[in-house]
Amino acid sequence: MKTIENLIQRVKENDDLALLLLFERYKPMITAVTKRYFIRNLDENDWNQEALIVCYESAGLYDFERGTTFGTFFRLRLQNRAKNLLRFELAKRRALYASAISYEALKERGQICDPSYEQASLPTSIELSNFIQTLSQLEVIALTVITGLVDLDQASMTAQVPPETIKRAIARTRIKMRAYFLR
Repeated sequence: MKTIENLIQRVKENDDLALLLLFERYKPMITAVTKRYFIRNLDENDWNQEALIVCYESAGLYDFERGTTFGTFFRLRLQNRAKNLLRFELAKRRALYASAISYEALKERGQICDPSYEQASLPTSIELSNFIQTLSQLEVIALTVITGLVDLDQASMTAQVPPETIKRAIARTRIKMRAYFLR
């Protein structure tokens, strides 16, 4: 009993080795508690991690004067943690998570293929020149507005047309650009 009290005191002083020794001493009890609960996506390593956290917290909170043994105190706290995890798993608002399938699982089953991405390429100067030759003079002025070389008012004055006409030319130019470069 003195060794357990000594280990608990050392854990309270942040001794990692003492925590691991205390954890190993109660490993059979930990296994017995964790085997009683099934929580989706929680494997043995996750349970051990949860138990180690609870062991550390329990050692920090344990009062030697209370009259209960550390094993009983630790087991009760571990059972409460398992119930909290189970409560979290079964909550109605997280019901969708229970039926969710991970991306990796779908990929392993062959239900998802990696998307193939085409390399985006910039048009060459020859392609741009060919495209500009397909535009009317008003659409070339609209292209200068699209590229930011001039603003709408300047383009309207240059072409000697109202701004609405330039806006319509901009729309036509964008349609032609999409058709020409995304063919």
